Amino acid sequence: MPEPQPNDLSAALFNDPEFLDIVAHTYFPGQGAAPRDYLVAGQVFRLLTVPGQGPVVKQTFIDMHEPLRPAPPGSKLPALRRLDWVAGAPRPLADVIAAAGALPSLGAPTLLWSAYGSWDDFAATLKTRHFFVEDRRHSRQLKALLGDIEYRDDDSAADVLPTCMGWKSARDREARRPEVFAVPANRQFFAALRSRGLLRASTLRAGGALLAISLGTVHRQRCSGWIVTFNPDRALRKYSLGRRLLVEMLESSCRAGHREFDFSIGMEPYKLDFATHLRPIGALGVPPLRERLVIAGRSMLRRLPWFESPARAIKGWLHAPRA
Repeated sequence: MPEPQPNDLSAALFNDPEFLDIVAHTYFPGQGAAPRDYLVAGQVFRLLTVPGQGPVVKQTFIDMHEPLRPAPPGSKLPALRRLDWVAGAPRPLADVIAAAGALPSLGAPTLLWSAYGSWDDFAATLKTRHFFVEDRRHSRQLKALLGDIEYRDDDSAADVLPTCMGWKSARDREARRPEVFAVPANRQFFAALRSRGLLRASTLRAGGALLAISLGTVHRQRCSGWIVTFNPDRALRKYSLGRRLLVEMLESSCRAGHREFDFSIGMEPYKLDFATHLRPIGALGVPPLRERLVIAGRSMLRRLPWFESPARAIKGWLHAPRA
């Protein structure tokens, strides 16, 4: 089998039958859910499908949809009119900014290792980053405080999952947002990934005690993750433990010969500190009726200035709250 390339979207984790089987057994137990291919705007997508309910288009820990391949002529696959959260091929981050004049509000940053000849080449760029000097100072301080820091690329110790979930729940409560791991199925999901050998839990430890944890996976040389959390002790917060763990993971990924380190959906600044490319995220297919009417109205406004007042009235009706 040829090595997948960065724009080989069929290599995506969320298309993988074993991954989708885990999602099916975790979130739809006993319902006969299974992967099925669909046609959307000339592209083939693999979506988990629940009998009697149809395709699962939005699901926790399925971050985006990526096409398997273009549809062959005369394809008889079932068709969907529209699919949201669709990711395109990665584009250079600088090109995205140059084309739009700014960063988009939604996308999936990623780091393609082909942009660098070696880890040393990438590490040299870190010395130009705003956080480099601060991180070096914090490293010395942390070692003086706790002793040697140990990085584990895939930590299978029994304390990793419960500690990660506890820390994440504490941060969710502190930020007054829904607790991800208050949902039993979300806890079971990571246990199932581990039992199938698909989970990679990377950690930092000092004297055996956990400092930071990342839960993710490596699929066809594409490294990606979902949860990054760190010790909530306020005395340790200034040491940027999450970023320290991330840099260790990046080095491990590069030296392992991975083709990509995927930061997944979300435009958080820490991702953009390291990303080289961005996957655009958007909808594919036919927009809803209201959206089509708004687009048509704007088009008519540009061509017929006298239509401005009726168009504004239509727009107000479209966006008015419904009882």
